Amino acid sequence: MTNDFRLFAIGGSAGGFRAIKVILSSIPTGLNAAYLVVLHSAFDASNSYALSLEKNVALKVVTAEDGMEIKPDMVIIAKPDHHLFVRENKVKLSKGPRENMFRPAIDVLFRSAAVAYKINCVGILLTGRLNDGTNGLSAIQQCGGLTVIENPDTAEFSSMPSFAKESIAIDYVVNLEDMADVIISITNETLPKPKRIPENIVKENDIAMRIKSQIGLQEELGEQVPISCASCGGPLWEMRDPVQKRYRCHVGHAFTQEALLKSQDGALEEALWISVRTLEEKRTLMQSMISDYKRKGMQQLIKSYNHKLDEISEQIKSIRSVLQLND
Repeated sequence: MTNDFRLFAIGGSAGGFRAIKVILSSIPTGLNAAYLVVLHSAFDASNSYALSLEKNVALKVVTAEDGMEIKPDMVIIAKPDHHLFVRENKVKLSKGPRENMFRPAIDVLFRSAAVAYKINCVGILLTGRLNDGTNGLSAIQQCGGLTVIENPDTAEFSSMPSFAKESIAIDYVVNLEDMADVIISITNETLPKPKRIPENIVKENDIAMRIKSQIGLQEELGEQVPISCASCGGPLWEMRDPVQKRYRCHVGHAFTQEALLKSQDGALEEALWISVRTLEEKRTLMQSMISDYKRKGMQQLIKSYNHKLDEISEQIKSIRSVLQLND
């Protein structure tokens, strides 16, 4: 690779599969650039997306493998249920803790690409819900790279690019159909001036890559808050981030405020389902006991347990009402 090589780190969520296809199908070979792509997907999503994508683009498209070398004219798609990192011109994969409820997560890729490629890195954030990617774009910008977002006004899902636009000074705001032209133009531009890489970005990248221990995280990057991790139940630390309020636990789970709230909703719903199941099992057991007492003529116990049975039925009804279910 020559000094003017560019690494385009691209992230998308809802609507991202189509957006990536639109962009890459218009990019020619020979630009001295490589493209790393993270798309939010189900943990068991097929990795056949790279094969289907390659049929429509001139570039070489592959699914990421640990240790894979990054080369020009190469598109590397994140492997399902694996974080995608960049380190020393190679791809690294990890099944580490989710960030913003996702693995792979966009911020993980953007942050590592920022540290590894500095001014040669360009972050592109596409359509999607919530706000994964903003912290990563900020890291790219602080390390001297360029930032690009899909125009929120025309994106299929505007939340991700809109949040980024409102949070940091984006270099390029581009309609999807013009994105390939902007990428081509950037590869012909002079590289930005080098910047000193902020130590906090390096440390957080090391933590996400499991290079650095989680112990002492609160002293290095944030302050502990009276909120527990929605994924593991451990304590959370609020990161010292002027751009976006974020949290990490000592295990490594990471959330923006919005992602944490959504994750807590999921944890609460799961807890309610467990409660319903436990109460229904308890009701079944009591019904069996009442049947036994009837055979034995134990009227006082029958009366007592019928009362308890009514209470449990009311509790089940109340929880199901919260879950908006019919009994």
